[in-house]
Amino acid sequence: MRGVTGKRILIYINTVKYLKWVQIWHQLRNRILNKRKDKILKRILAVSNIPQTQTVSVMMPELDTGQNYLARFCIDGLLNNEVEILHEKHVIDLREWEVTEASHLWNYNLHYLEFLIPLAVAGRDDTSEQCFRKWCDYVDAWMDHPVRDSFEPYTISMRIPNLLICMNILREKLQGSELEKKLIRSIYQQYQYLLATQELALLANHYFENLKTIVICSVLFGEKDNYKKYFAKFYGQIKEQILADGLHYERSLMYHKIVLEDTLRVYTALDGRKEYRNDAGKLLDETERMAAALASISRGMPRTPLFNDAGNNVAKDTDDLLSAVRKITARSVPDEQTVFDASGYYKLYAGESTLLFDCGQIGPAYMGGHAHCDCLSFELTRGGKTVFANSGTYQYQGRLRQFFRSTAAHNTVMVDDREQAELWGEHRAARRMSEIECEVSEKAVSGRFRSFSGDYIYRKIELTKNALNIKDRVLTKDRKQHIARQFFHLHPECCFCADTAQQFSVWDDGKRQVVILIPPGSVGVIHREGDICFFAQDFGELERKGVLEIRTPFVKNVEITVFIQLVQ
Repeated sequence: MRGVTGKRILIYINTVKYLKWVQIWHQLRNRILNKRKDKILKRILAVSNIPQTQTVSVMMPELDTGQNYLARFCIDGLLNNEVEILHEKHVIDLREWEVTEASHLWNYNLHYLEFLIPLAVAGRDDTSEQCFRKWCDYVDAWMDHPVRDSFEPYTISMRIPNLLICMNILREKLQGSELEKKLIRSIYQQYQYLLATQELALLANHYFENLKTIVICSVLFGEKDNYKKYFAKFYGQIKEQILADGLHYERSLMYHKIVLEDTLRVYTALDGRKEYRNDAGKLLDETERMAAALASISRGMPRTPLFNDAGNNVAKDTDDLLSAVRKITARSVPDEQTVFDASGYYKLYAGESTLLFDCGQIGPAYMGGHAHCDCLSFELTRGGKTVFANSGTYQYQGRLRQFFRSTAAHNTVMVDDREQAELWGEHRAARRMSEIECEVSEKAVSGRFRSFSGDYIYRKIELTKNALNIKDRVLTKDRKQHIARQFFHLHPECCFCADTAQQFSVWDDGKRQVVILIPPGSVGVIHREGDICFFAQDFGELERKGVLEIRTPFVKNVEITVFIQLVQ
């Protein structure tokens, strides 16, 4: 027991040492003053003197009423109180707003009230008024039956823009109604509570969402002092969180898209009012850089690349988002960038093949909550179809969370069962990789890092029209017997076939796409079952995939070359 306790204390120390002092202070403050939030909430819910609202639009038709987005929701289900979020359906009791059999992530997302947007669109266009009346029922019931998750700072930050979008859509039907007045009062109360409970203990994308919503609300309610203070903070976070290469510093392409949408949403709100247009203009360059980075990363990749926490069913569709940027900002969005040194992503192109390689930090030092052990991993597409993909992200809470963050869930290398970084809990990171370096040329990329346990991993990938050549080198600090393990995860539409002990083929739709040749002394094992074969390109949806693991025994160090023929 003493040893376990000591190990646990060490993990805590190695986690806390990366945090900013403001995070530590607010973590302690939140624990000591936990009941204070209830008092704040009670006081704010009693507020009835609401400032006069200003005309503010945060709606972006390209994103909020586009068919790609609306297709995520089932109107017939919503009319029967059935809500589907992250591939999980539950019937809502409009008097309780908490589904005990659902995951915490699902209940959390429920209180974003995002599902009200497609219902508002249907209600605007429905002459029978059925969808509009149902929208009113949901909103009225939610305001009358608040639960704990509904007043989490993050859910408030996500929900208020969604409600404002709905109000923009339904303006003609809501204007001057008692429900509109009740909703405006609720939004003001949520805004006031958010001001008192910003997530400074977490920072990163949570704090960014808080500031986004506070800025929008300060414009909505004409609170110019709050606006001046919090726009400066919001702009400061953009400067901190958007790296020199244009990508978001958490190195998740899903969160990058969310932050890009947030910035565009704030731009839309400010640009719609003359007195804020100078500040709106300050966001244009950052928006353009973020959009260009997204366009470049996404070029040749049919879905969101699955590095760190990422999935396809949370952020908006990439093409729709880029289209919105072009239309709203009137800025061009080039897609020629291939080197992202600040975030550690690199792209190679050859013929019909596109390769995205990761050789970067797990994220900002003080926030590793969305990190995976994916250094030196890659994804490969051919002709716009994915061949090799990382495993994705299925859940934020639950047994499989650890697997999806692990080294073995990615197209990279590990020694025995040693992870690259010490990721623990649901969103924690203790010891990390170090000595990360990368070099890139037109046809090749090479990187290296030192794992938290002291192993050195080197990888060089060369991509040509006909082949992918992968050279790995592993160096340990001891002279014990080890196994170098290389993982190749297929997209579920592909499958492995063992041709010989040293040759493996990848098939897709009856056509051989790839032939993998492994060196003498290495053993190839095809996994078709077990956790390692789980794949989640969408949150909440598990698929199965084939995985080739190449095992090479060694002492001290070893070099392994895997030749992959790209069949024409």
